[in-house]
Amino acid sequence: MEPMQQPSLFDPRKGRHKKNDWATSVAAAEKIAYKAGTQKYHLLNAFQKAYPNDLTDEQAAEAAYISLTSEYSKRCGELREDGVISVVWIDEDTPKTRAGAAGMQRIVSIYIPEDER
Repeated sequence: MEPMQQPSLFDPRKGRHKKNDWATSVAAAEKIAYKAGTQKYHLLNAFQKAYPNDLTDEQAAEAAYISLTSEYSKRCGELREDGVISVVWIDEDTPKTRAGAAGMQRIVSIYIPEDER
């Protein structure tokens, strides 16, 4: 069995899309793939700088100077999938939340240092 390797933030993955998406969605996903990697880099940097404090995805986007109209929350979801940030849990069933700019509760995440992954 091969050891698991953490994916690079600049993975040459074609854009993320569903298998049955329209051709226009596939083309858009492929076009945005590089920008998504750059956003992930800046979001990860925001979580790293905040550590040991936690941030919402929105707070990380603001700290990284990323537009709140972008897909920053999807990029943060990818960082969670990659294992470099993690949701902060109050207990087994309850994620920690904090109000965002619109007043809605947002899930809070924290950077995971390399030696703890």
